[in-house]
Amino acid sequence: MRRSNLPASSAAGAWEALVLDVGEPTRPALRVEAAGGGLLVLRRGDAVLLLASVADDHFGVAYVATGHHRSPVPPTSAARAAAVGTADAGGAGLARWAHHFATALTGTGDGPLHAGRWVIAGEPAQPDSGTSQRRMPVPLPQHRGWIDWFGGDRHRQILPLRPLAGPGDSRVKAYRKQFREGVLPPVLLWWISGLDCHVVLDGHDRLAAALAEDGPPPLLRLSSVSQRQVDADTDTAVRRYATTTEAVRHQVAAGTPGAADALAATHRRFARELGGVGTGYGTSRAWPLRGGPATWHRLAEAHAPDWHAEISAADDGYGRRPPPDGRRPHLSP
Repeated sequence: MRRSNLPASSAAGAWEALVLDVGEPTRPALRVEAAGGGLLVLRRGDAVLLLASVADDHFGVAYVATGHHRSPVPPTSAARAAAVGTADAGGAGLARWAHHFATALTGTGDGPLHAGRWVIAGEPAQPDSGTSQRRMPVPLPQHRGWIDWFGGDRHRQILPLRPLAGPGDSRVKAYRKQFREGVLPPVLLWWISGLDCHVVLDGHDRLAAALAEDGPPPLLRLSSVSQRQVDADTDTAVRRYATTTEAVRHQVAAGTPGAADALAATHRRFARELGGVGTGYGTSRAWPLRGGPATWHRLAEAHAPDWHAEISAADDGYGRRPPPDGRRPHLSP
């Protein structure tokens, strides 16, 4: 596996992401399988972790988690967490944790990495300032629920793959102390495009600790990269930059007040856009589910019979497969 940081040097600005070029395997143990018709299953080997059904109107997806998820990343000691740290303006701490997770994921046979390009990125930069800022995540219901693709702040929704421990749990209490000291290891999320949502890959107890402290946890986001999408986004950014700079240069030549500053801002924005292109979320790979829809329905009936019955029978305006309770979750601002 080959790794490269973005940007390549600290002189170019704060750390944004770690790019991984992975050579193998062709099919990972932790993977999404698709049965067709919007039916998805997340599994680790033969173990079913999550079942999902996309609504026919494509307003969202209903899901049920089995609670069988186990992190592919080994536990991190308190001494290691204190040595690495996270609270630094330049992102050096997050960069070290990104390398830590990359090593762990490539050293296990239970992770989601497969051949291709991947990115472990920090918080996305804000459009106006170009700086990253932690935002409070919105955990979705931990057992069964509805991922709304249009309502609320869907970009903050994250899906735990197992129940979150309570604030008094011994591990959560230890992580709460690390949170207060500014050395809590990041929660590692995994972007699954079929859900249009991040799932919690590692750090359920750390997430619970940050929420118990009423603060946003440090986050790292794992996603695959589509080279076709990178090429298309790069072409779009270059054409927009060329059009904008031509217009602004005419204003500079005409002596328009503020035009020179506007041109400099255009250059900076273009540099940020090009950096973001390489760290954008690509389409997640899904493998065919052997047996197709019949197998999916058999798995759903075996692991969540009540949910499967509601999904199969529901038809109340949300599409053939609406949220099981007919409601969409309210997301607080």
